[in-house]
Order: sequence, then C-alpha cells, then structure tokens
Amino acid sequence: MTPVITAIRQLSPETRILLIAGKEDVERIIPLFGLGVHDVLMQPINPKKAITAIQKLLVTNKKEASDVATPNRPTVSHGGEAYRPQHVVSHSAPMRIMIAHLWKLRQEPLGIILSGEPGVEFEVVAREYQSICGDPNGFLMVLSPQEITTEGLSTACSMDRLKDGMPCTFLVQDVDKLPALQQDQLVDFLRLSKRRYDRNKPLRFVFTVTDAHENGRVVENPFVEEFLFAIPNLVKIPPLRERREDIEPLARKLLLDLTAIHPEYRVRSINALTLEWLCGRLWRGNYMELCSYLRQAVMECTHRELSMTYFTARDTASPFANPVHGAKSTAMPVQHSHETLSTKAETASPETSALGNLGVPKPPLAPGDTASPFLASIRPRMAF
Repeated sequence: MTPVITAIRQLSPETRILLIAGKEDVERIIPLFGLGVHDVLMQPINPKKAITAIQKLLVTNKKEASDVATPNRPTVSHGGEAYRPQHVVSHSAPMRIMIAHLWKLRQEPLGIILSGEPGVEFEVVAREYQSICGDPNGFLMVLSPQEITTEGLSTACSMDRLKDGMPCTFLVQDVDKLPALQQDQLVDFLRLSKRRYDRNKPLRFVFTVTDAHENGRVVENPFVEEFLFAIPNLVKIPPLRERREDIEPLARKLLLDLTAIHPEYRVRSINALTLEWLCGRLWRGNYMELCSYLRQAVMECTHRELSMTYFTARDTASPFANPVHGAKSTAMPVQHSHETLSTKAETASPETSALGNLGVPKPPLAPGDTASPFLASIRPRMAF
C-alpha cells in the first residue's frame, strides 16, 4: 500500500484516505499514517462505525476548505474559543478589541450601549452582537421613537417571549435625543426588567449614543451618565480614521454588495492605486460617508474597473474646480453678439462688413430707413 498511498498524495493532496485492514496487519499499518492515512477501520467492519468515520472525514474536509478559502479573515480567540466575525470587518486592532469586548458582554442581562461618532456602523455592530449571542441568521427589530414608552416596550417584549426560538435583538437608536418623558419611561422599564430577569428568554437591547459632533468635539450628556446605571455595558466603536487597515476590505465588501443588489452596474473591481487613495482620505463621516461615496462612484463610472482616472475627471468637472469659470461664461454672450452683428453687416454692404469684423457696431438707422442696396451709397455721408 505504500506506493499507492504515495501516488494518491502526490496527485490529490486534499483527498481523504480511509484504510480497511485486518487485525494481523497492525504492525504494517502504523508507518502508513506518516504518508497521509487519516483513519483505519479494522475487520470485521461495523456499518455504523464505517458511516460515522466517513462523515467525520467529510466534515473535516469541509472545515479545512473553508479555512483555505478565507485565509485573511481574522479570528478572535477568547479563552480557547475562536469566534470569526460575520458582519463587521475587523482587520485593525481597535476593531478586534471591540469584538473581544462584545464577546465578553454576550451573556449580560438586558443588552449593551454602543457609542461613537456620527456615521459609524451602529446597525452592523448590532448585527454582530446578535450573531455573537447565538442568532447569526436573525433580523434586528428596530424600535421607532414613538414606541419608546412603557406600553410599547412591554408589548414588544411580551410578543418576543411568546415566540419560540432565540430571543430577538431590539435596536433603539439615538437614546440621548429622546424627549425627557420617554427617557424616564425607558429607564424605569429597564430597572423593572432587570429585577424580573428570565434566564430562559432574556432581553437583548442595543442602544446607540452619539458621543461626538462631526468635528470630533466630545458631547456631554447628563442622561447618558444616568443611563449607564441601568445598563453599565458600554462599547465604544472606533472611527474610520483610526482603523485604516479596514478601509480596503470594507471597500471591496461594499462593492460586492452593490453589484449583487444592482447587477446593472458595470464596476466589478477597484484599482490598487485607488484603494491606497481611499485609505489615505480623512473620512469625517466615517462608515456612512464611505458608503455614499463608493455608491455614487459605482453608479456613475462606466468602466469595469474603478481607477483614479474617474476621480480625477470627477474633481475636474466640479463647478468649484476652476475659479475663472464664471468669467468665461460671461464673455461668451458678448463674443456671440459681435458675431451676429458682423453677420448682419456682411449682408448689408462691404463697407459695414469691414467695420463689423473689427467688432465696431454699425451706426443706428434713421427713422424709416432700411438696409437696402439703394441706401448703401449714401450711408457714409449720413454717418459723417
């Protein structure tokens, strides 16, 4: 069997080898494991054991194939457990720290609070938190500001407890911008729910808070400090300018999503120089600004590859690119009027056509006078 196993490993390294042997062949089987034998079944063969061994080899093959297919996808390890992000691009160190923080808070009661600058990916991180809690295929239940009342929250949570399966994840955006009455009702509801904590069907809330303006200045909100007493689990989302390593894979992911939803777009790839240019920009609007910028570029570009030529032409075509654009636009009607006058002068007479070509307007006609050949001879005397 040695030459046969060696030939199989050379021709197809990914093939799994299951060897069937007798009890008298034990001594000769041991050296074969170094050649690439994965498992051995001893005769007489038990059908159930044979099927189990084959299924085990198939599962191992699929797992290794998925690992090879996504070699650059980061894996976060926590105490011997490995978690691979499903929705968030976490190639940079700040995002990995955030994922590790979400992993530690996956079993906390009531939920978490997400804070960050305007435009960060609040909903994407909420989906990641839902996946970490054990529901990767679920959908977020977004509560509108009108539903943030004692009755509205109680109704939503009661309907969720009546359903079978995993508990739903509720997303409440911009808690700091709610009216004072709704903020008080929300805090009272959370304190009451914390006392009635149900381990079999826990509540999962994700609240979003804006902690800075667009210029980066920190916002001080006294309600947020009070709100942290009800839910002390605060997760900070880093801005896009602090994780430049995530811009390139994020741009590729956005391009794949756009072309999957809208197949009529022609762009299918991004040039390497363009990716470097995108990574070097300072994204004040964070994730939302990058999404809108790439979406506009993909919609307008007519080539298969998005290159710097498109962005250069786009900046040149901007109305603010050329400061003398307004002066040129005002000079064009004057030149056009001169050409019109010269055309009329040529139809009148050779003398006036020469004046018209020089850009000098011809003298006004007398009342009742017309541009006829009979009056062309006396026109210089009248002008004199």
